[in-house]
Amino acid sequence: MASPFGLFVRRSNRVRVGIARSFLTWGMAGLCGLLVAACGSDDVTPATTAQTNASKCTSLNGQTIGGIQITATKRTEASGDVPAYCKVSATGAQGTTLDIEVDLPDNYANRLFHQGGGGFDGSIPTVESINQTFPLVKPLQRGMAFTASNGGNRDGNPADFITNATQKQDYSYAALGITVHFAKAVIASFYGQAPKYTYFEGASNGGRNAYLVAQDWPADYDGIIAGSETMDMATQTMAWLNMASKVGTAAMPSSAQWTAAYQAALQQCGNANGVILNPDACTYDPAPLQCGTAGAPAATCLTPAQLQTVRQQIGALNTGSGTLLYSGYYWADFGSALGVDAYATLGGGFAGIATGDGNWLLPATTPGSLQATFNVDSAYPVIAAGLQTAGADHSLPAIAQYLVSGKKLISFHGGADPLLSARDHLRNWLTMTQLAGSAASNARFYREAGVGHVTGGNGPDQFDYIGPMIAWVEQGVAPGQLTMTKLDANGNVTATLPDCPYPSVPHYNGSGDINQAASYSCASS
Repeated sequence: MASPFGLFVRRSNRVRVGIARSFLTWGMAGLCGLLVAACGSDDVTPATTAQTNASKCTSLNGQTIGGIQITATKRTEASGDVPAYCKVSATGAQGTTLDIEVDLPDNYANRLFHQGGGGFDGSIPTVESINQTFPLVKPLQRGMAFTASNGGNRDGNPADFITNATQKQDYSYAALGITVHFAKAVIASFYGQAPKYTYFEGASNGGRNAYLVAQDWPADYDGIIAGSETMDMATQTMAWLNMASKVGTAAMPSSAQWTAAYQAALQQCGNANGVILNPDACTYDPAPLQCGTAGAPAATCLTPAQLQTVRQQIGALNTGSGTLLYSGYYWADFGSALGVDAYATLGGGFAGIATGDGNWLLPATTPGSLQATFNVDSAYPVIAAGLQTAGADHSLPAIAQYLVSGKKLISFHGGADPLLSARDHLRNWLTMTQLAGSAASNARFYREAGVGHVTGGNGPDQFDYIGPMIAWVEQGVAPGQLTMTKLDANGNVTATLPDCPYPSVPHYNGSGDINQAASYSCASS
């Protein structure tokens, strides 16, 4: 929705102002004219011999393209279902710490896959790490060149963004444009033509990245997959700081108490596998967990102050005047590693980006911490405005315009995410699609039942959105019901569950194996 303080604005012109690195302003026509005569051809690049590609891989080493220095290249031969590919490593303009990789497969099919980052970045999510963590994605196997960056920094420390303006700008937004334009130039040089189709996928901070490229570089992408982010980092930061302000006080439950509360919610709302299929329908009130209540667990019961904190977590966050900022979380394991203990670092980091004040980075238990004295009414307008000025936050109208242009968007979020709220993501997504009007048909939202933050949780947590996105963009086949998969350590499938497009949710059919998607149907709640 539009911010009550009127802070959602388009930045398509502003993002290109003051950026000296030339790829942010290069049009593809200029790029093609510089590098190849064949740019614009719709034909798939003809297969070349491994020997030729190996030679071209070596020749790229040491080149400077658009002010970006290629520092290394490495040829990796085919293995299993992974084709042979050339890894290009590069560093941005002199004096920056923006590191980029581009992977160029032998089976190139005129596609580019741009991978988003995570957390405060600090390292490149390499194609090898994506293959390991998300084995169903398979970008190289689909004939896609791959690119990603470290977000402009090498240690993932948000304090750097307060002292280094270039790192702040790169992390906030600029590294995305630099990376995709560099990757397209490298691809054109290597294959003789720029990619016909460009896709983006990212979750968590990568989801923030995904929405940023939709609003800031819409012409560069044909399909964008955005996960596990709320489309409003200012209000998400408020939610983090609101909970972080209670750290060290008697009102903050322990990790064990948070986890016990989630288990109690699962007893009321979950299926036999501990999955809440429809989190909107779970209205569990943790009142029975209050100490002194008959049946309350002695080891993890909640004091009245702690009970109020738990209720706040799953309830709405409003300003003092009653304006809704954040719609709260669905039930999740807030005692996990990605639960409330992570809020101080994330909330403080984004508040620091917005204000330039390092005291936001200090936990509430540290003298001088601004987290300890957090007040939503005074903090929100300052932090919201600062994130917009930094280029780190979103414009729902601009994202809607991406859909109006005919481009495709798949959004997803784990229904048991304890770090960023799937409920608030959906709320903002619905506002955005309303702004898009009839072009809302170019968007889908998948709320993954039982999945934690990106992966993990009690539900099957592996997904493939890029295959359906390719079919949607290149063949006009819109995605419908998909499948979530649980894999064991050896890559064997142990469970599946329907991944239902909103507003439908999985319903057990009443018979059949509860671990098999065939035993469920997607239907309205």
